[in-house]
Amino acid sequence: ESYATIARRHHDVIEGIVPVHLQDECRMRVDAMLDELGNIFKGVSLLGEVSSRSLDTIVSYGERLSSFIISKIISGARLFDSRQFIKTVNQFGKHVLDNNATQPLLLAELGPADFDVAVVPGFIASDSATGDVTNLGRGGSDYTAAIIAAALDAEELEIWTDVDGFMTADPRVISNTYVIDHLTFVEAMELCNYGAKVIYPPTIYPVFHKNIPIRIKNTFNPSAPGTLISKQCSSGYEKPIKGISSIKDTCMISVTGLGMVGIIGVNARIFNALANNGISVFFVSQASSENNTTLAVTADCVDLAVEVLREEYAAELRLGG
Repeated sequence: ESYATIARRHHDVIEGIVPVHLQDECRMRVDAMLDELGNIFKGVSLLGEVSSRSLDTIVSYGERLSSFIISKIISGARLFDSRQFIKTVNQFGKHVLDNNATQPLLLAELGPADFDVAVVPGFIASDSATGDVTNLGRGGSDYTAAIIAAALDAEELEIWTDVDGFMTADPRVISNTYVIDHLTFVEAMELCNYGAKVIYPPTIYPVFHKNIPIRIKNTFNPSAPGTLISKQCSSGYEKPIKGISSIKDTCMISVTGLGMVGIIGVNARIFNALANNGISVFFVSQASSENNTTLAVTADCVDLAVEVLREEYAAELRLGG
C-alpha cells in the first residue's frame, strides 16, 4: 500500500508539471527506479529484516526520483549523480563526509562541465572504500549544497525552506517573534545547535571557511527577504541578544567525587572515554572545587554514556571515590 502511494505520487507529479513531450521518457525512467525499489522491498519482506546498508539504499530513491523529475522541468538542466563525487567514511556507525576524497571528484565532475543549470540530488553519497550507497543524515541536502558551494567558490549559498528565516524565538511558544535579518556564522551555528531547526548545523562549516554567505529563503513566500548569514553583521544589527532557542530530548550526567579534586587529567578521562565510543557532548560545567563535572548529551545515547563512564571509573567506584 505504501509503495503504491509512492508510485502514484510520482506519476501525478510527472503528469502535472513535466512538459508533455517529455512525460513518456520521464515516466519510463521513474518506473524503472520504482521497480528497483519494489524488488528491494520484496527482499526485505522475505528476509523479515532490513540492514543498515539496505536502508541507506532504500532512502536514496527519494532524492534520485525527485532530482530526475526536476531535471526534466527546468529548461537547460543537466542531472548529476552525487553518489559519484560525495564520499563518506564510517565512524562509530555513522556516515561522515570524506572531504579528501570528495573535493577532487567534485571538481572533476562539476568544475569543467558545460551546463546552464546543474541538478544534484542532495543527502545521498557513497562509501569511499566500498562504493555502497550512503547518506549524509538529517539535513543532508543542505549539507550537500554547502559542500558544492564551497568547492566551486560560489558567491552565495541559498537554502530554500518552509520558513521565512531564523526567528527570534519559536513562534509556537512565543507569539510576537519576528525574522532575524542578519546573523553571523557563529550566531547561526549556536542557534542551530540549540534547537533552531532552520538549517542543518554542518551546512555552515564548509562555506564559513570560504567566507561564502548563506541566505535562507521561504519556498512558499519567495518575496520575503529571509535571513542572511555571513562572517560579520552590518552596522545596525549588533544587538546583545539576537534570538532564543531551546533543545529537547537531552540528558545531563554528573560525575562527582572528592577524589577528583586536584587530580590532573580527570576530565580528559571522561571525554576520551565518551569520544572513543562515538558520544558527543554539547554542554560542560565544572564546579570550582573540581569535585563535580556535569555534561549534557542527547537522550538517545545517555544509557551508553553512563555505562562507558561507570566502566572508566570502575576502580574509583569500588573504593567509594
